[in-house]
Amino acid sequence: MQRTDSIIELNRETEAYVLQAGVGRSALNFQDAHTPLAFIHFSDIHAHLPNWNRLVEYMNHYADYLAFALHTGDYCGGSQQIYSDLYQEGIAGKRMIYNCVGNHDCHPGGKPWRLGEKKDAHALLFNHTENWDAQFMPCEYSMSYYKDFPEHNIRLIVLDDYYDIWETRAWLLGILEECREKSLHVITAAHEPTGEIRESFGVRYHTLDDYAAVHAAYEIKRTKYDFDHRGRVLFEDVIEFFKKQGGVHICHLAGHDHVDQFGLTARGILNVVVQNATDWDLHGDMKRIPGTKSMDCFNVVGVDTDLGLLKIIRIGADVDHYLRKKTILCFDYRKQQVITEA
Repeated sequence: MQRTDSIIELNRETEAYVLQAGVGRSALNFQDAHTPLAFIHFSDIHAHLPNWNRLVEYMNHYADYLAFALHTGDYCGGSQQIYSDLYQEGIAGKRMIYNCVGNHDCHPGGKPWRLGEKKDAHALLFNHTENWDAQFMPCEYSMSYYKDFPEHNIRLIVLDDYYDIWETRAWLLGILEECREKSLHVITAAHEPTGEIRESFGVRYHTLDDYAAVHAAYEIKRTKYDFDHRGRVLFEDVIEFFKKQGGVHICHLAGHDHVDQFGLTARGILNVVVQNATDWDLHGDMKRIPGTKSMDCFNVVGVDTDLGLLKIIRIGADVDHYLRKKTILCFDYRKQQVITEA
């Protein structure tokens, strides 16, 4: 079988959707106050330069339609000992790529698993932030920050799941209250989902495999050296409080589990979890084969705050072992209902 490794050609099928991700209603006929925002969400690149470069190639090709890319953690390999400065070593991007700390980014290496020094993780992941124009949480070696997109009526808040949790919770509470006062819609992002998905709306973007059972079994044998959100206080209750006070939370973007998930947690927080961007597939529910479309995996995300729409377009790996194909999903995040899926 002859194959091509061009990420652009392998994903021509979804081009029409990508071109519409950041498009709203007709400005001539409707007076919507804001334009939709479109960007790339990827996670768990694990120091894999070839897949990073392919994603940047895709982003550059559609730079007129995409505002930025967001990577939600595990920039390093299995630990800090497996590291590539992908920003420096990779091809130059036409749009900014924002980063986030993951559990493997915190581990110095060796056994047992342990949380390393915060400054070391910061030095590896946040060494190219000079043009981010983001507001970092005021603390030493800060890895939590937010960025406003006023023309889209969105605040993106990226959270550190591993250091200074209680200080970060207080900071998050304050900036969410500011969002409520300003009527900004909020996207939160972190390496880990805020909780297990309880309501998936039957969409194909949520895995059919019972990862909740896997997590429960893992919970029994976990040790103090394991870093994972399950069993720890993080930020879900803070987001829930914001929503109960009248704030608008679009969704929480995450990775970590190496499998796609979509839906509401027990506290009603919408999570969108993307499968790993590297082509390692032992945790996932689909085979990732170099030279084929499945070698890549990331989402183009569109948000329309006037209509309350969350749009997701899969680039790369899109067929699971149940032969379910995931191409696009449009979800009304205010009414919490699926508009369309294919």
